[in-house]
Amino acid sequence: MEPQEIPLDTPVGHLDGPVLVETEAGRTLITRKQGELEREFTLHAHLPDGRRPALGSVPDTHSLRDAAASLSGSRPLRAFRVRGEVRSRTRAWRWFLTFVPMVLGIIVAILGLSWQSLGLFRFMLLAAGVTTVVVVADSLKKSQRYRQWLLQHEGEKVRSIDVPLPDLPEEIEVDDVKVEYGRLLSDIVYRIEYPALFDPQEPTTKAFTLALLQWDNNDGVVGDDERRELARRVRTTFQAARANAERLGMQHIPDESRERATTALGAARLATDEGSTDAERATALSRAIEILDQLALYYLPTGAQARKAVTGSAPLQLPGRKAAE
Repeated sequence: MEPQEIPLDTPVGHLDGPVLVETEAGRTLITRKQGELEREFTLHAHLPDGRRPALGSVPDTHSLRDAAASLSGSRPLRAFRVRGEVRSRTRAWRWFLTFVPMVLGIIVAILGLSWQSLGLFRFMLLAAGVTTVVVVADSLKKSQRYRQWLLQHEGEKVRSIDVPLPDLPEEIEVDDVKVEYGRLLSDIVYRIEYPALFDPQEPTTKAFTLALLQWDNNDGVVGDDERRELARRVRTTFQAARANAERLGMQHIPDESRERATTALGAARLATDEGSTDAERATALSRAIEILDQLALYYLPTGAQARKAVTGSAPLQLPGRKAAE
């Protein structure tokens, strides 16, 4: 069952069996079936949480990358052609833990409906039973962890997580971080709303910046193990810095500047709203530029950077880089 790596840009029409896609959220098995039309397919994703979403009427020219992203809700990193058929296995104890609360909820709701001698207490039972059923049903929509997906080939069954794959190249991990950071750096609305990610004095952002600089300078990296560890540190510190910034939001901005920054944020939203007229967007952009230049906070974009971001320039430089001359 040797996996064969294939490009993520492979058209789905060229797939001839199951494909194992490694995403940021885990491994996903993707299969296809012929659609109603000759050059269309229905794709199914077998997700780590047990769900099996479908994507119908997919043209044969549609890329595996886009299909995998739509089905898994996560960014694909690489893909492998694998042999065998996808099978499911029910984990009894998880099934028990999933469905027993629903059965109990139904029983409690029935008691609440039928046990009239309880008076007002029966309505409490009814509400508790209905709430339990609704909560369990909602959790089943989001995850079906009582089921796991296997690849079966020549009598052998292997979980997708156990299929041996080559190590993810460190450069891919770090390049993905750089691409995502560059996208956020060029998103004027995000920069104003979550400024802590762009403040090197914020501890989590400082840790990310130092890790990325060490990677770029190859500082203290002796062998492959150290390089892999540094790549993991770049990714984890970026994730921590981003989560911290999104938790803080605009609370990171000093009290005396926050109201004007909020006004700049509203103007930036309008300036990037494609549903607004050109005149409205131009006026809003001018207002955002004016406020940002007045605030002059080093972790917020300058007016010039805001203008470039809104007018569609290339992503700005990454932390620790010198601007192009």
